[in-house]
Amino acid sequence: MSKESINISMADFDRVLSGDAQSSACLLDVRNPGDAERWHPEGPGIQEYANVPYSDFVDDEDEALEQVPDASKYYVICARGLSSDYVAEVLRDRGLNAVNVEDGMKAWVAYHRTVRISDPSDGFAIYQFVRPSKGCLSYLVVAGKDALFVDCSRFVDFYRAFAQQLGVRVIGVVDTHLHADHISGGAALAKEFGAPYYLADEDAQGSEITRTPMPRSFQLEDVKVNVSSIPVPGHTLGSTALTIAGRYLVSGDTLLPDGIGRPDLGNSAREWTELLYESVHDVLGKLDPRMLVLPAHVASPSQYDARGACVRELGDLLKMLPGDRATFLELVGNLVDRNSQPPEYAAIRKLNLTQVPSPKAEELEIGVNRCALVAAGT
Repeated sequence: MSKESINISMADFDRVLSGDAQSSACLLDVRNPGDAERWHPEGPGIQEYANVPYSDFVDDEDEALEQVPDASKYYVICARGLSSDYVAEVLRDRGLNAVNVEDGMKAWVAYHRTVRISDPSDGFAIYQFVRPSKGCLSYLVVAGKDALFVDCSRFVDFYRAFAQQLGVRVIGVVDTHLHADHISGGAALAKEFGAPYYLADEDAQGSEITRTPMPRSFQLEDVKVNVSSIPVPGHTLGSTALTIAGRYLVSGDTLLPDGIGRPDLGNSAREWTELLYESVHDVLGKLDPRMLVLPAHVASPSQYDARGACVRELGDLLKMLPGDRATFLELVGNLVDRNSQPPEYAAIRKLNLTQVPSPKAEELEIGVNRCALVAAGT
C-alpha cells in the first residue's frame, strides 16, 4: 500500500465527509473519551463513528480491535495525527482498509472549504469560506481588484493567502457583529492589509481595538457594485446585515438556516427579542424575498448543499418564523429558556473586544455552534 493510500489530507477528508455516504465506512476516533465526546468531524459521507482510545491499542491490540465495528474502510483520527497513524497501521496489519487523517483534529479546527457563490454573469465574485469544525461561514466580495472580507475566523494566514492568490486589494474587513461562538480574526487581518476594520459602535463598547464605525455603503471602486449595510439589532445590539447588488444578503447571525440568532448574549433577552422581531419583520421582511441569504453559521452538516455551501432564499427563512409579534416573542422566549448559552461565550466576546492572541483560543472554541435558536419545525 503506497504512502498516499495510507494517509488522507484534510481537504480530501472533507470531500469524503461532505460527499455521498460510503458503504460501511467508519470514522475511528482514537482520542480519549472526554475529548471525543466534546466534538468530532461529522458529515453525510460517513455515517459510522466509533471511539476506541489509542491507549487501548497500546495495552492490548486484540481487545481494542474487538471494540472496532465492522466496516469496509476506516478513517482514523486523533488530536495531531500521530496516535491515529499508529492505530491505522495496526488495523492494516490485521488486513483492514485503514487510512490516517493527517494532522488530526489540529488540522480539522483550522480547515476552511472555499465555494464560489456568485454566478459568473454577476460581474463580481462572492466566495463563501466554510469552517466545518465550527459551522462558521465567512465571505469575500470581489469587484475588479477591490475586495471586502466579512466575518473572518482567527486563521488569518488562510485569508491572506487566498487574497494574495487572487491578487486583490483588500479595502476593508467587516464583522457583522461581536461574535460569541468563535474568535474573530477581523482586526488582525485588516491590520495586515492596512485596511479599515469595521464593527458597529453598539458592539464595540469597551473595545481596545482600532476600528472604523460601520458605514452605510462600501466603495468597491474598480467595478460598480453596491454593498450596503443595514442595522439589524437583536442577536447583538450592533448586528449588521449587508446587501450585495440587491441580490445577496449577508445576514450575520440574524437569520440562520433553521432559525435566528439567540438574543440572550447581553443578558437582556426580552428587550433584544423585541429588537430581533423588528429587524426580521420590519427591516429584512421589506427586502426582495428572492434574495439569497448568506448566513454566518450553520448548526449541522445537513445544512450544506451539494457544493458544500450554505445558501437560502430570504422568503423561505422568513416563512419559518411567526409574523405575529406576541407569537414570535413567546416562541423565542421558550427557545432561550431551553437553550442556555455556553459559559465560554463570555470569554470569547471579551477576547474579540481586545483581539489579543490567547493560548486558550482552541479550548474556548471546542464544541458545536450554539448561536442559533432553531425555529424550523416548532
